[in-house]
Amino acid sequence: MKFLHTADWHLGKIVNGVSMLAEQRYILEQIARIAEEEQVDGIVIAGDLYDRSVPPADAVTLLNDVLMELNVTLGKPVFAISGNHDSAERVNFGSAWYEKSGLHIQGTLGKELAPIEWNGAQVWLVPYHEPAQVRAAFEEKTVRSFEDAMQAVTAKIRAVWDTDKAQILVGHAFVAGGLPSDSERQLAIGNVDRVSTNCFEGFDYVALGHLHHSHAIHHPSIFYAGSPLKYSFSEAKDKKSVRIVTMDGKALVEVRERYLEPLHDLRIIEGYLADLVSSVAPGNEDFLQINLLDEGALIDPIGQLRAFYPNVLHLERVQEKLTDSQFERFEDVIKKDDLELFAQFFEHVSGKEMSDRQVEIMRETMDSVKGGADQ
Repeated sequence: MKFLHTADWHLGKIVNGVSMLAEQRYILEQIARIAEEEQVDGIVIAGDLYDRSVPPADAVTLLNDVLMELNVTLGKPVFAISGNHDSAERVNFGSAWYEKSGLHIQGTLGKELAPIEWNGAQVWLVPYHEPAQVRAAFEEKTVRSFEDAMQAVTAKIRAVWDTDKAQILVGHAFVAGGLPSDSERQLAIGNVDRVSTNCFEGFDYVALGHLHHSHAIHHPSIFYAGSPLKYSFSEAKDKKSVRIVTMDGKALVEVRERYLEPLHDLRIIEGYLADLVSSVAPGNEDFLQINLLDEGALIDPIGQLRAFYPNVLHLERVQEKLTDSQFERFEDVIKKDDLELFAQFFEHVSGKEMSDRQVEIMRETMDSVKGGADQ
């Protein structure tokens, strides 16, 4: 049995004010081609189909198109769940009759858990859930944390599963020790949203969504697919992929990656303004964060850069950061006169000390202001 594991599509995503819809359509068409080339038996989508609970119409159309391609045109069964960005009820719409064509979508967590029997395996669709939802559904008053909730769900599964069959769980959660990125929405304040790997004991393959790094965790049976596109500059060095999973009965034979090539990459580049606009390298239409090394004032740097790099999403000035040893005590700061304080501020902003001429001009300006105030 072979299947493709993907997650965190976030259809309708906007990054720094720019819609990713065209990029998403391009990458999902690529995923469909990979599914066909690999001749997989099915596709797993582990949550966050959409980027928000009420997605734009174009995002709904795109999901309709890609599911039609995977499930109807290619004839592949699809196993999908809702994530924390989705509206569970909206994702759940139509799921009862979609199953007739092998499109299995689980948006909400019900009181009764039942597997999908598939190719000698049992597939358990466990959509994103919060402790209160599990507490109400299972009537378990002791469920107070995300860990309690996941433990309760998987315990119910173990009570009814067939131990002779491969057990595949599709979920959307933050496993403790996982590596997050800036583009994920926090599930809760602090670390209370984490669940332990112990929750998934006994499952032969756990297909997870939520964390956008495909190597967010290293475990023999628990895997994140990662997002198919980079949605923040904290992911700039990632190589996005889908996972191709091969199983022989309960044995996990192989888990490998098929890498994805975006229409436009999301990268960070660094340099001086004059160099960047005089020598434009290939990939100038990628989505970019540009870190400028220039000192002093610049005239409309973003305007100059966008003439050559039309998809600049973020611009930063690189400055030396203060270390703890460079911070002064408040008592020492208030002992300094105005000129000393301004000189210190000037050096922090510009990265260099004031010249003698600049000090003289500033002293004359301050004396003039003080003289006017005294009159």
